[in-house]
Amino acid sequence: MKTILLPVTLLLSFVLQAQYYYNDIVGTQETNRQMKTYWANKVQTVSASGFDPRGMKATGFSEFQEMKENGMALKTSSITDLNKTIIYSRFNKEGRVVNMTDSSTELLSITIYDYDTDGKITRVQNTVKDSANDFDQTEIHIWVYNPAGKPERMWRIIMNTGNMGGTDSLEVRFVTDEDGNIGEERNLKKGIETGYLYYYYDEKNRLSDIVRYNTKRKALMPDIMFEHNESDRVIQKITTTSSLNLGYLIWRYVFDEKGLKIKEALFNNDKELTGKIEYSYTFSK
Repeated sequence: MKTILLPVTLLLSFVLQAQYYYNDIVGTQETNRQMKTYWANKVQTVSASGFDPRGMKATGFSEFQEMKENGMALKTSSITDLNKTIIYSRFNKEGRVVNMTDSSTELLSITIYDYDTDGKITRVQNTVKDSANDFDQTEIHIWVYNPAGKPERMWRIIMNTGNMGGTDSLEVRFVTDEDGNIGEERNLKKGIETGYLYYYYDEKNRLSDIVRYNTKRKALMPDIMFEHNESDRVIQKITTTSSLNLGYLIWRYVFDEKGLKIKEALFNNDKELTGKIEYSYTFSK
């Protein structure tokens, strides 16, 4: 449910591979937390406006969110560089996202989320189709937990139809650290390890770093670094990019006293402002 303001950030998709625990578990928890914040504050609509480094309004960006279905769904309409996207998210009575439809002029993506009785994600299914029906791919993540309720392993299954047929599977195993947090994410293909990630946490057990081994630099390097405020909300996120010259990007977020995000800003490798988004809200009675 996060719309990226500037095209340069698309570079991230080539670098931030895997991160299954972060994307499926942490990311979904954040989506659910945002919806519960909207409910608590009776948010009806959210408008987002983009601005360039000079403070001039960015005409190529706009975003509008609207509560639907008596507050059980959220419709997000965005325009970035003339590309229009509509995301329709539905939630259950506990405030957990159960399905998400992401449509654009060329692709349709449908994601379905299943939970157990304790609210833990057990299955995530994403299907992507193109308008010409040449591409049809379904990716399924099946989550298994240990007796302590922490992810133990995840099976990723990819099924392709159309012009790209075939099925691919991957096993992902998780290792907890001394505090019971997810510390390692290991990918295995036919029993052979093909990649791994490390997750690090601050003194309050909040995720602070996602790290992987960089083969070019022959060292562990962070993919993402997080900073939180006293309400445990992420107020800064630093992400690496695929450009050797750019290095990393910095997002900073500002929340009001209700926990609603009112501003986010993007900075480059030299900590220069490259753009910002400001949010405004309307509320139901």
